[in-house]
Amino acid sequence: MADEGVNYFPLYCTLDEKFELLEAEYGLKGFAIVVKLFQRIYKEHGYYCEWNNDISLIFAKQCGFSNVGESGKNNRDFLGGADGSSPPGKSKNLIDHVVAASLRRGIFNKDIFDNYSILTSRGIQRNFLRIVRNRKNVEIKKEYLLLSDAEIKGNVVIIDDSYVRNEESYVRNEQSKVKESKGKEKEIPRASRFEDFWSAYPNQQRRNLAEKAYCDLILSGTVKEDDLVLAAQNYADHVKDSGDKMYLPNNFLEKCVFEDYLHAKEPEIVKEVETLPEPEEEPEPDAGQLAAEGWIDPNAMSDEEFEEYLKRVTGNDV
Repeated sequence: MADEGVNYFPLYCTLDEKFELLEAEYGLKGFAIVVKLFQRIYKEHGYYCEWNNDISLIFAKQCGFSNVGESGKNNRDFLGGADGSSPPGKSKNLIDHVVAASLRRGIFNKDIFDNYSILTSRGIQRNFLRIVRNRKNVEIKKEYLLLSDAEIKGNVVIIDDSYVRNEESYVRNEQSKVKESKGKEKEIPRASRFEDFWSAYPNQQRRNLAEKAYCDLILSGTVKEDDLVLAAQNYADHVKDSGDKMYLPNNFLEKCVFEDYLHAKEPEIVKEVETLPEPEEEPEPDAGQLAAEGWIDPNAMSDEEFEEYLKRVTGNDV
């Protein structure tokens, strides 16, 4: 990759105990070797450098150090401590001992070295990102990364060895076409609608990680781009209506949350309730109409009239 490394790096005036112990063990030559290793790291890839036996031999020659094990009292000058103690071994050169001590004391990350044979550290990666903060894109390999999400800047692109970055998306780091057994060529799908997905998604954070997850899904062939864009739109509507806490876009994709939002939202059907007309109220009949129909108004009778009426109706004396 072009312009990976940098031309300078910060060397702080006060270093922590790890460097003091290294200098106490190997003297100023040990300290100088670590500084030379820093120079190699920042110049080569910016945040790491490969390290193996062949590189160690060449590096030792460039630095002008001889191999330990040669006859002569100068061996103690290379490896002996301030108390004149014997060197820790005579089969490796001074460079190897200093590198081993740097890994043991945490100046370089031992786990990353054991797995990938590279030299790097959190501090180196943080300094590198500060130096290249004005670059448009800074690529960092995912397997080498030691920084947290909060420490990663907006211009950082996290890549896997199996992927490379192009203008639109991540694609497999292999030929864009593979031959099938019948001799036909099949194109590997590429992502082209990520911008539509990104515009629709309600929580626009960690774009680089989201784009990587998006393209991984497309390349896997398990889901179509139109479906992911629809899922983003549906999820945005859901969040707007519910007020739920939002997923980060890369988690929305990597954890397959999108599967719950793949279908178009069906319009809500509103049933019309049939309302019956209220019954009409009949007007109350007047006294003349009631009297004509044989109805009487007891309140309008005197006591004598009412008793007489009861006798007539019942045929009994009251």
